[in-house]
Amino acid sequence: MELQGKTALITGGAQGIGAATARLFAKEGAQIAIADLDGERLNGLRSDIEKTGGKMLPIVADCGKLPDIKRMISETTNLWGSLDILVLGAIYRPTKPFMDVNEADLDLALAVNVKGYFLAVQEAVPEFKKTGGGKVVLISSTFGFAGAPNFSVYCTCKGAIVNMARALTYELANEGINVNAVAPGPIMTEGMRELIASDPSIETHRTANMPLPRFGTPEEIAEAILFLSSDRSTYIHGHNLIVDGGYLAV
Repeated sequence: MELQGKTALITGGAQGIGAATARLFAKEGAQIAIADLDGERLNGLRSDIEKTGGKMLPIVADCGKLPDIKRMISETTNLWGSLDILVLGAIYRPTKPFMDVNEADLDLALAVNVKGYFLAVQEAVPEFKKTGGGKVVLISSTFGFAGAPNFSVYCTCKGAIVNMARALTYELANEGINVNAVAPGPIMTEGMRELIASDPSIETHRTANMPLPRFGTPEEIAEAILFLSSDRSTYIHGHNLIVDGGYLAV
């Protein structure tokens, strides 16, 4: 098991990519804390993981607020004794035309999708240093490299995450801390299903010109996150691993 004895904290992990990552990490031997606003889904995920012999701590928290970020780190380390892996996947995604985006949309998106990531890494670094290093995986997106209509806020935030991975590497690599990102392409999460239900053309549009013309699964992204969280990636720093079925290639 690749993560035996490791402690991982995953934000925004109650469903989708985060939940798939939690299940995979538990299978690989990690003890896991999951931070999310959705307490009901957190408890359901904990039940699933514990049925298979895994260990999970659910933390109801706002991943864009510093007091909650401090609390999720402290609750994790108080229970498990250390923090080895931090996966940041919390998301707020207003989907609307650029000219309809208001200040509240922008403030909340930047708080959850950018500020929360930045501050979570800051809070995790002292814990990583206690054990000689750690792994940070930021969830970016192909929309951090390319634009899309009605996703101006999301693209802006994910572009920031792409460069955050590079910038933090300069200051943390020498501390034994790997900071990398995974950039998913079109993934069939619960959120994506809701978008498609409101606009079925999204599915056809997103896959029309892809070399592999299908949506990916959360489990396929979880495998990439596992790689960057494991000892197999010790010399990889500041990298954005694109997992997109060839979406950006064309």
